[in-house]
Amino acid sequence: MPAGRVGAGFALPTTSRICALARPVGTSLRHSALNLLARLRQTPFRDWPTLEVTVAEASALYVAGFLVSAILGVIRQILLNARFGLGEEAAAFYAAFRLPETVSLLISGGALTNALVPVLVRAFARGGSPAANRLVNLTLTALLSVFAPLCLLAALAAPLFVQTVLAPGFDPATQALTVTLTRLLFLEVLLVISEAALVSLLVSRNQILLPALAIALRNLTLIGGTVAAVVVPEVGILGPTIGSLFDALLQIVILVPALHGHHFRPRLLWDPADRDLRLTLRLLWPNALSGLSNYAGNIVDVAFASLSGVTAAVGALVNAMLLIGLPVRLLGLAIGQAALPALAACGVANDLAAFRALLRRTLLIATGASLLAALALIALGRPMIALLFERGAFDAAAGDLTYRLLAIYAPGLPAYVATEIATRGLVARYDTRTPLVANMLQLAARIALSAILIGPLGPIALPVAFVLAAALESAVVLIVLYWRTR
Repeated sequence: MPAGRVGAGFALPTTSRICALARPVGTSLRHSALNLLARLRQTPFRDWPTLEVTVAEASALYVAGFLVSAILGVIRQILLNARFGLGEEAAAFYAAFRLPETVSLLISGGALTNALVPVLVRAFARGGSPAANRLVNLTLTALLSVFAPLCLLAALAAPLFVQTVLAPGFDPATQALTVTLTRLLFLEVLLVISEAALVSLLVSRNQILLPALAIALRNLTLIGGTVAAVVVPEVGILGPTIGSLFDALLQIVILVPALHGHHFRPRLLWDPADRDLRLTLRLLWPNALSGLSNYAGNIVDVAFASLSGVTAAVGALVNAMLLIGLPVRLLGLAIGQAALPALAACGVANDLAAFRALLRRTLLIATGASLLAALALIALGRPMIALLFERGAFDAAAGDLTYRLLAIYAPGLPAYVATEIATRGLVARYDTRTPLVANMLQLAARIALSAILIGPLGPIALPVAFVLAAALESAVVLIVLYWRTR
């Protein structure tokens, strides 16, 4: 088994080393961040992009990246709310934005990364960087050859999709605007898929610095597009839409120095019989269906919100999910993604004792912190919404509706976080079907509950249905994970 290079200058067999990096996971984020800063000072700047980090250091990097991204996301939302409020343009943008947003969260931060990382760990252990680079190119060629024509077909079918599925309650003019924005944002899907594969190559080696920086700078060009719409009103909602496309491109550009360190060159490579590609696709298709299920859930929310008779419900839903999404990213996605390569390496090394210990500590730390975060959102959510959002076209009534939704989403936060981490535990054991089944159960429960409750509760039905369905999903994945790791 070839030895892997470590930025600090030492080397061990790859899977053993990465599994060993799991040991300090209980270390405080502050201590991990200080230790990482000390290592960076001792490492030549040119080697920073390929510096390998521990799980605790990776958690600190991801938390910092998601935190900066969230701050920029709040700034973006403040500008969007001030310029567009919760009116028709905003509703069209939020509805159209659902697809790339879901792909970004579930492919770049979930489906494709989860499928690729365990296989890349195994491929690198067997054949080093050439084998890992080859797998990334095989995967990109296969996925883009499928998604490029699908995006073209979806763009052609966008009018029917918007009118019958995504936003049936919008008036014709708002539906037409939604179609235009949706077609533009389909381009982002291809960029997000490419970024996800490239990020996976770095994550599989615990080289997290540039992926975390890419996360941190999300929303930067979208903010620029929104500022353009404020300064030049004629730009309108096209400003943030074009800004979103450039955001996806920026994520790829940031990764270039680390990819250069791996001698990675993107190229078309077609070999359907490759066993690593087949394993990746076998792990990916349940993740992809889970992604479609989650996107369907987002469509359900938008559709029911548009039918609730409250036009502001769509925008309020987006604002509430933005706030609840911050702790999910910091505690679920960040810590789960940081632990994934180590969990996969422990599995490859057949060190189940280390696997269970890492998973147990990760779940306890993340869910405990998420409970505190839920209490904080309930207690401080209303003044926070007033401070962040209530200006310009976003008035106190919009703030009240947003808080009512947020206060119902918040108690489900431990379940959301536990699902993110438990899913990565199952993926590290090459099980992506259980998360799919759990996700489909969640979607079915969410649709049924929304349909039953939307009449008597109005927009409040949507977070109620979401919390109850999420609790069901979390219970399923945790129970199966317990049995799979005994």
